[in-house]
Amino acid sequence: MLNLTSDIPLDLPINYQELLVGFIYQNISDEQYRHFLHEKGFEYQGRTYKHFAFSRIDGRKKVVRESKRIIFYPPFRLLVTSPLSEFLQSFAKSMLLSENLRIGNYPIRLLSFETMPEMNELPDTMRVRMLSPLVIYSTLTHPNGVKYTYYYQPYHEQFSVMVGENLRRRYFSLHKDDPDLYKSTFSIQPLHVTPRDKIVTRFRGTIIEGWMGEYELRGDPRLLHWAYHTCLGGKGSQGFGVFELL
Repeated sequence: MLNLTSDIPLDLPINYQELLVGFIYQNISDEQYRHFLHEKGFEYQGRTYKHFAFSRIDGRKKVVRESKRIIFYPPFRLLVTSPLSEFLQSFAKSMLLSENLRIGNYPIRLLSFETMPEMNELPDTMRVRMLSPLVIYSTLTHPNGVKYTYYYQPYHEQFSVMVGENLRRRYFSLHKDDPDLYKSTFSIQPLHVTPRDKIVTRFRGTIIEGWMGEYELRGDPRLLHWAYHTCLGGKGSQGFGVFELL
């Protein structure tokens, strides 16, 4: 968790995730590793994963709907997660040593940072609260041949299945295939999720639907540990799927 401040409030577009993506890549101090993550990433079954994710900015804010802006008043916080030690070391080094930290055009300063407590022995059930929207989707083909993106809602019968499949694919992009783990049960059930938890945002011209709220996870502790250090669902490196334990 990064505790940050600035001399003046941050006046950002309401869909500000792209600015945070830039902030993170700018602060991967190892240039070669930064290039690898940005251009390649980790592949599994024809899909590519960056293996980092981040929350929404947490702090006192004001939404100006007329101009589609959001103003954050210092200080504020940002949670960045990754299971990659190389990423964390490079990012932490930049956070500590850089004298030119910026979000968009705004200079910011690091007040302190906290590492997430290491959960070596997670149970097979845990309750979580989303800190950035959980996004899970399929690319489908309309009868007329046009492809489109279908976003699953938490109460959809395939929601839990799709989140589990996504989690396993991301896990096996960095671990040896394990047929038993791939077939292991996983479930995510909404506990406190209402229509107000639906978040519709835009990233680089694409409309994305995701969900905040509280959920219960059940599954192999290895998968839950992986989710804890990454995210739930897709598009983590675009600012989605980060959660906290309850």
